[in-house]
Amino acid sequence: MSKAWPRVPLGECFDKNEDWIALDPTAEYREVTVRLWGKGVVLRGVTTGAEVAADRRIRVRAGQFILSRIDARNGASGVVPLSLDGAIVSGDFPAFEVRRDRLLPEFLGWLAKTQTFVDMCLAASEGTTNRVRLKEDRFLASSIPLPPLAEQRRIVARLDVLAAKIEEASALVRNRLASIKRALVAMAYRDELDEAAKHGAGWRQFRLGDAMDLAVDPVAVQVD
Repeated sequence: MSKAWPRVPLGECFDKNEDWIALDPTAEYREVTVRLWGKGVVLRGVTTGAEVAADRRIRVRAGQFILSRIDARNGASGVVPLSLDGAIVSGDFPAFEVRRDRLLPEFLGWLAKTQTFVDMCLAASEGTTNRVRLKEDRFLASSIPLPPLAEQRRIVARLDVLAAKIEEASALVRNRLASIKRALVAMAYRDELDEAAKHGAGWRQFRLGDAMDLAVDPVAVQVD
């Protein structure tokens, strides 16, 4: 990133989401979780208010930035997708409204996938073994290089194109590998049968029809 871009504390780009809602025991709610290492914000599951171990939760909105207090140091952060607008999270997943006049959520989403951002979350976390948690004030005091909005849009557009090309190439590789696997299995099966047939030990030939019973649907049979 350009050294000419000013470094801005995250606290100047965020507003804390304090949209706590009371849960209706009979209503269903979508719960959100965040995957490690930049894998995104995803649906954890659908539950009723009675099944949640609390009487209230935070409601998140599409475009908000969310991270895990426990696993932000392991890349568990991201932007809430449109499909999870209105879902709920516990207080262990602080969410922030992004000030779009300074920072695009899409740009932040890509930035959060970088090792630099993950290291920043690690530096903002503290605690004993298995109890390490993100310190929110320290996180918000951390600064990021912030290009102008036009430059953010250009970077996001470029990265989106590259990501689409990578996914397309990955799909082709997966399909090719699946084809090779099927061909190898068929080849191995044929070779095993050919080898067994050569020796003929315990083998005999028969018509395929002798090994099958014709399945007849009695309902479909019409008797004159």
